[in-house]
This record gives sequence, structure tokens and C-alpha cells, in this order.
Amino acid sequence: MTPTVMLSVRDLSVGYGKRLVFHGVSFELCAGRSIGVLGPNGAGKTTMLRAIAGCVTPFTGSIRIDGRVPRDALSRTGVAYFAGEATLPGFVRTSAWGSLGNGDVVMPDRRPIRALSRGTRQVLGLRTALGRNPIGLLVLDEPWEGLDPDAARWLSAAIETKRDRGAAVVLSSHRLHDLAGLCDEYFFLLTPRPTLLKAHEIAPVGPVTPALLTEVFDTLRGGTTMFRRT
Repeated sequence: MTPTVMLSVRDLSVGYGKRLVFHGVSFELCAGRSIGVLGPNGAGKTTMLRAIAGCVTPFTGSIRIDGRVPRDALSRTGVAYFAGEATLPGFVRTSAWGSLGNGDVVMPDRRPIRALSRGTRQVLGLRTALGRNPIGLLVLDEPWEGLDPDAARWLSAAIETKRDRGAAVVLSSHRLHDLAGLCDEYFFLLTPRPTLLKAHEIAPVGPVTPALLTEVFDTLRGGTTMFRRT
């Protein structure tokens, strides 16, 4: 059975004003697969995910989520997008959610989100995004930001579970160890023309480790052309 293509990106170029952030990006992401977007701060990771989410209008190219343009797709229940503070509500009503196996955390009615700690805000937003059911496409921008080690492990396990249950997943991080071993493909945003590598191209045998990602990252940043570009 042919896997369902949940996300299709064709010849995408994005920028702000006259500044080009990246160009010539093309890829497909099927159900049950994940792609990690890597790069230093300011490289365009958030811009790429905002374009996928329909928040940025591309210079050229097209994006389709399950055959629909992003804004139409996001209005449906099968797409979840979380980008930290920008995607949190102003207030949270009384609710309870599991606190990573350490009991329940109960939030007072209508407590301002800004009154919560950074880590609590992040976990709240992530649990809301991951709790949507069903999820055909999950887009998470720097989701490990502000998380302590327990929360970070919970998040990685939750993402793997969603992917294994059929969600297509797009993740970004500037920390290589966050994405190591978690993705089927990796986008390296180190030049305006990003480099896309499959996990088995990075690690022919065994998992993709932080050390291997670091080696590839440094090689690409140095301009070596041993890896293919998109």
C-alpha cells in the first residue's frame, strides 16, 4: 500500500522584504515519517515552519497539506502546529493534566499564561498540540525550549508515539542532540539552498547519533559537497 503524502513542498523560496532566507526547497513527507530542520539561530528554521503553517507567504513555490493549502488544512482537526509563546492563548481555564508521571497539576480558573513558568507554559502548549486527535500532520518549532530533562524525555517519547501511530511530523531545533535518532530525514539550513539527508545517508548502520549529526553539520558548514542538496 502506497503511503499517504501528508506534506508536499515544491520549489519553495521564502524571505522577508527583499531578503531571501532560503530557496529551491522541495520534499514530500508521508504519514508515519518525520523530518528534522536543523540550523543555528537565525538560519530560517522558524520561517520554514511558519511557511508550512501558512503564516508566511512564499516568494515562489507551493505547499500542500493532505492536498490542501496550509490555511485550509490548519482549520481542520488533523493538523497541529505549536511554536511556543506565539501559539499560546492568553489565559488557561481550570484543567488538570499529567505532569510527566509525577501526579497532576491543577491550574486555577482563568489564570494568565504569562503567570506560569516558562517550562510550564511550554509543556501546556505541547500537551495541547499533541493531545489533538487525530493528528495527520504535527509541526513543532523548537519544542524542547525551556524543558527540563524529564520533560524533554517525555516530549521525545510522545513525538515517537505520534509518528508510530501514523502522524507526519516536522520538527525544528538548533540543538543537534534534540533531533538525533528521532527523524527519518534531516534538513540542514546552513546556506540559502538547504541540504536534505535521509537518516540512512548519515548513519548507514545504527541510529543517527548527536556525534554523527555534529560531523555532518560541521562538514556542510565548511562547504564540503559530499552530501546532496535539495
